[in-house]
Amino acid sequence: MLFASPLLEAGQTRVWHYTDGRTFTAEYQWSSLDTLYLRGRKGREFEVPLGALSNADLEYVRGLLSRDTSRGIVSHTPLTWEEFRSKKLTTSKAQERGYYPVDSLSTSEGSLRLQFRRFGPTPKVAANQQVVLRLITAPHGGTRSTIRVNYGGKMIGAVRGAPSGGTFDIPLPATVLQGSETIVFDLSGGSDTVLIRTTKSGAGPRLLVIQPEQKRQ
Repeated sequence: MLFASPLLEAGQTRVWHYTDGRTFTAEYQWSSLDTLYLRGRKGREFEVPLGALSNADLEYVRGLLSRDTSRGIVSHTPLTWEEFRSKKLTTSKAQERGYYPVDSLSTSEGSLRLQFRRFGPTPKVAANQQVVLRLITAPHGGTRSTIRVNYGGKMIGAVRGAPSGGTFDIPLPATVLQGSETIVFDLSGGSDTVLIRTTKSGAGPRLLVIQPEQKRQ
């Protein structure tokens, strides 16, 4: 599935306020109807009941959820770690450039490992919804290469025709959200190089449950 889209925001770090006036700083990960999932400045993941937060913070969270709903996003499993593997380029150098050059293992440009963290209970995926890995490419180095997603040693999804400077979804089976809360994917491509944007560029990979526009009521 290919479509044009503005760059998606990375997790938002802000100062949060409890109703009793205490404050803390953390990065927004995801929110259910009653629980806010966060990551602290040292990487610790934790959750806070929405009812414990100030009205201003509640309005902020509602705005984020409303934004996702308008884009057809039902659930979001945050990316907690990404590793680029290449003989030519380190992960840190790739992050500085803002993209990971991914192609086939035989050409040794690079492959990408993504680790996601599922917060809370396993999301239920309705018949009119689907699980997708959403990727954004850098605005140069266009390709018609196939991007493959491997999970547990098996290929579970692929898409051909990654756009240059665009967004695309790779449909995945809903079973990836079941079982372990830690979900690890390995991405590789074909002979052409795909430049996948990094989280540090502000447009990293996302694991989503979406309701495609044509299926929305």
